[in-house]
This record gives sequence, C-alpha cells and structure tokens, in this order.
Amino acid sequence: MTPFIFIVESSLPLPARMVLAATALSTSSISTALVGWSGASYVVDLRRLSPAENGNIEGIEMTTLTLTLKKLVTRVYDADFLVETKRPFAKWELVQNVLLPPSKEDALMAVKGGAPGEEETIAETFDATGKIVGRWIVKWENDGAGTCRGIGKVVRYFNVHEELL
Repeated sequence: MTPFIFIVESSLPLPARMVLAATALSTSSISTALVGWSGASYVVDLRRLSPAENGNIEGIEMTTLTLTLKKLVTRVYDADFLVETKRPFAKWELVQNVLLPPSKEDALMAVKGGAPGEEETIAETFDATGKIVGRWIVKWENDGAGTCRGIGKVVRYFNVHEELL
C-alpha cells in the first residue's frame, strides 16, 4: 500500500503522504510482531520421550514454528521442569527456579538434583536441520535448589492444545 500513496496523484502534500506511509508501515510491523509473539509458543507436534530413550527419565519433545514457519524442536529431558505459566498464549513454561524435596520425603525426586555448582542441561532447542540453537541449563545449589538460565534461542513457553495431550 505504501508505494501507491506516493504514485497515485492526490492533493495531499508530500509530508502528509510520508506520515500516511509511516503509519501504514508501523501498523503492519506491529501487527506482524504481535502475531509472531502470540503464535511462537504454539505446539504443533508433541512426542513423549520414553525413559528407555532418555536416560531413565520421562521427557517431552515439542515442535513449534517460527514466524517464517520454520520448525523448532525443543526436547525437555525431564518433564518435571515444565510448569504451568501465567503468560498469555501459553500453557507451560520451563521453570526458572527449582527446589527438589529432601531425599527423606521423595527419594526419586531428590536424585534428580546435582551437586552444588554443577550445571545440567534441562532442555535443548533444535532448528529444522538438527542444529542446537538454544539450551536451558540449571545450576544446582545447596539442598536441591537450582536456578535456570537460557543460552542461545531456547523456546521457553509452550501453548499445548489438549488434543495433543
């Protein structure tokens, strides 16, 4: 639309045409960005990773799409690191902080924690070629506490439709 504002003859002065063109471009850019933000977390394919293929822990593999419809596959190696989120257009998120129960209460959960200072990859995001584009890593502290951080472009939020579950 913007080129036509300058091509078509009109009684509008050039500065007014420039304002109209800038308004059209910015509106288009903002709406595209909003569609990209809200649709980026939508999961199109969900696959469970069995304990046999995932180091004796049940995991999940989720496929999302970029704005240009390129596949991103995120493997969450331990499903316990996915929690419900309050973010709009998403159902789950990779946890930011984790606190595992003491071994007295739940021995199975307690063994998932690492030694203080140890880092562990919780999830990885791959592009369509299988190249790792991002990782979600937990750094373990004392008493089963851990702080997570992202490296690269990891997909952290997931909008999973109930039909996929």
